Amino acid sequence: MDYKDKLRQIPLGLAAGLATLMLASGGSVAWFTWRTLNPVPPVAEFPSLEVPPSQPDQAAPPQTAPIEAAPPEVAQQDPVNPAPAAEKTGQIFWLKDQDGRLQLVPETITVAGDASPDAQVKAAFDTLLAQSSNASPDAFTTIPDQTQLLEATVEADGIHVDLSSAFTSGGGSASMTGRLGQVIYTATAFDPAAPVWISVEGDALTLLGGEGLEVSQPMTRDDFNQGFGF
Repeated sequence: MDYKDKLRQIPLGLAAGLATLMLASGGSVAWFTWRTLNPVPPVAEFPSLEVPPSQPDQAAPPQTAPIEAAPPEVAQQDPVNPAPAAEKTGQIFWLKDQDGRLQLVPETITVAGDASPDAQVKAAFDTLLAQSSNASPDAFTTIPDQTQLLEATVEADGIHVDLSSAFTSGGGSASMTGRLGQVIYTATAFDPAAPVWISVEGDALTLLGGEGLEVSQPMTRDDFNQGFGF
């Protein structure tokens, strides 16, 4: 049996295995040869970056109004009582016989510093009508002791004095002139230049006494001096 016959006798499976081996060997040689001729370029390596996990947005803190500093504490002091107002000084007037002629004599009085103008006039007449003179030992009044002050007010046009009807009773002309002078001067005890309005029981006084002593309205101290010679 020749070579060809022997070859035919090789099992088919073995022949297939040998063929596969030869193909594999040839393929490996071919791949190695291609890699040698075409080297793979190196791959650049980049450092890895670590990214922190995302944080949820935080809401901005609410804005608050600035806190005002508390005012410094002030020590409490005991209330101080105000000093009483100074007293006011005025003059009431009595009469004095000087060589057969009547003369007005002043006496100093004081009232509270906060007394109203009305209260000042009333205080002056209260002292005068009390009939007690401290001006001098020989000072006196011709105003009847039953005379009362009904009202006294200080107004824009002058001082208004209302007397009881006893003011016009008794006495002669000298007595009437003297009592009129006392009223005019005493009414202006705290305001010597003020005009005076005199009424009796609410009626304006125009005539005084039985002899009819004429009384002008209003009357100031100067008016009285010019009219009656005091």
